[in-house]
Amino acid sequence: MSIRQIKVQPLTREAFKPYGTVVDWPSAEETGSYELRSSDRFDFFPKLGSLACDHGSMQVGIATHYKRPYRTVNMERHYHTEELMVPLTNPIILIFAKNQGLDPSEEPDIEQVEAFLINPTQGVVVNTGVWHWTPFAVGGDSRIICIFAENTSAQDCDVRKFPDGQVLEILV
Repeated sequence: MSIRQIKVQPLTREAFKPYGTVVDWPSAEETGSYELRSSDRFDFFPKLGSLACDHGSMQVGIATHYKRPYRTVNMERHYHTEELMVPLTNPIILIFAKNQGLDPSEEPDIEQVEAFLINPTQGVVVNTGVWHWTPFAVGGDSRIICIFAENTSAQDCDVRKFPDGQVLEILV
């Protein structure tokens, strides 16, 4: 068994760009890049990202992820939908690896995996086909909202083990 260790990095739009879109309140420098609707009751950025799937029906779920060791031997991807994940309570760590396309014979490359810390004020839209894994809770159990195409968990979830018994360990 070989173990590859990676460090968690902060979530930024630039660092996450290969995997999807960061959903976060724009910085002062970024606000001009997004439409802002403002009144005496609210400030609203109506489009910080979008979510696509091959068919029109999306489902909204909520999950509690329990504190567990920051290790995995698996990753998953979806062929027909993007996925939105937003932590509601505690931060989460999510891992990602780019795919080389949507080749069903492709396996996740442990050497290409990156880990991001996502705070409860942030979320991510994961591109179709991007390898990822279920969130790791930080600081206690973490509840998240998850949105993707209807029945993705049952019909569009390609889970693979890393080859040769490899293990990924995330360093916080």
